[in-house]
Amino acid sequence: MSSKKKSTVYDKHDNAYELTKRVGEGGQGIVCKTQLSGILVKILNTKNETAIKQWQKQLDWSLRQDFSGLNLALPKIQITKPRLGYVMELMEGLVPLQSVLEKSFNDLVDNQSVKQYIQTGGLERRLQILLKVAKTLAKLHSRGYAYGDISPANIFVSEDSRYSEVWFIDCDNLCVNEREGHTHIHTPGYGAPEVVKGDMGVNALTDQWSFAVMAFELLTHQHPFKGLYVEDGEPEVVEDQAYRGELPWVYDSQDDSNESLSGIDLALVANEKLCKLFDQCFTLGKTQPYERPSLSVWCSALQEALDHLLECPSCTGHYFVEISSSEQTCPFCSTSVGKESYALLRQFIYPCEKDAPYTSDGSKNPIETNNVRVVSNGMSLTFNSAPYNTELWFEREGNLTISMDEGDIYFTPESNAVCIISRKNSSQNHQISRKQRIPADRLSADNPYEFTTWQKSDESSPDFVELLKTYRWQLA
Repeated sequence: MSSKKKSTVYDKHDNAYELTKRVGEGGQGIVCKTQLSGILVKILNTKNETAIKQWQKQLDWSLRQDFSGLNLALPKIQITKPRLGYVMELMEGLVPLQSVLEKSFNDLVDNQSVKQYIQTGGLERRLQILLKVAKTLAKLHSRGYAYGDISPANIFVSEDSRYSEVWFIDCDNLCVNEREGHTHIHTPGYGAPEVVKGDMGVNALTDQWSFAVMAFELLTHQHPFKGLYVEDGEPEVVEDQAYRGELPWVYDSQDDSNESLSGIDLALVANEKLCKLFDQCFTLGKTQPYERPSLSVWCSALQEALDHLLECPSCTGHYFVEISSSEQTCPFCSTSVGKESYALLRQFIYPCEKDAPYTSDGSKNPIETNNVRVVSNGMSLTFNSAPYNTELWFEREGNLTISMDEGDIYFTPESNAVCIISRKNSSQNHQISRKQRIPADRLSADNPYEFTTWQKSDESSPDFVELLKTYRWQLA
């Protein structure tokens, strides 16, 4: 919206909204800020009567649904003139995810630099944003709904790169299972092949595709189907082929005709599990929608990826720890650090013994899980009383924070939490109720610290607490 000529629209009660700035554009219309703090307006961009009737029906349905507990900027009231649209509320301090992408993409292309990639939150913040997006979509799908038009323009995030708040806008496209009729609303580049070709309406499976495209683009600054073949071909024709899923993806292991030419190498910004999910979605999932990873699967993989990050003390970028190596090297600036800069936390399962659940003696044979979390200088991890990386883990509030500062480890329990710490080779255990420091020189791989935690309210369920005591973390 021009600052010299601002449009005004009116809702059905004749309240006026001055459109001050365009902040997003999706498959159906534009989204603008207004003169009112925290109030946005979406304006429909079609005059097709059939499309308008379908949209009106969809909007009426959306206004009747209960989407409580989800970060969705839902329609509040309809705009009736001079164009159709609706009003939504959105907290201040949020910007389209698209703007974060553009800022670091331009720096990467113009200056061959990842400086803006790091300054806009680096890999850690991008994974945090994607995890929150995946959580919201997983909850939405579990209630029997689909979002329908996932794109960086329809997701708003914290403007301050220190935070990763996430909200969805453009929620008039929400639907149950699969949209009725012949509408196939999507933002170019993010629609699933079957939606682009008009073979199917939007549903949870098409959401899974759109999320994977957006995740790949946010991490690598490249579209998963716009590689060599697209760059060398006739722009409009090959781009259409890419969006219709008629080309191999840029990291296809069986066909390199459309291999990656630009962006950030996927191996730098995705661990093995994430790479496998991208490959599953963009290879088998391209023609077989049921092969696409669910959003719950993405949640688990993204949480694990976040928990394997190390912050570089030099460039402040984040990268994945090589678990089996004692020295880590930042791929962005080549700075190396040793074990004085990070610590590993591994989860074990112990036999449950009601008489002496915390005694660690030679008769016990704990089972090591594959769950590993990394804490490094300047970073922190939150723990709760649910099994790690399960649906319950994502639902429960944190009751223990572990942080690292100059090699020392700090345990900080919440006021209503029980936290038990012991040494592996000791029969004594210690309950802490306030911040506890463990000096770096006391960390030992041969005799690691063990801990577990639960809410005081859980003490009313002895069996549940007993179960929690079998899941312990070792810090070394």
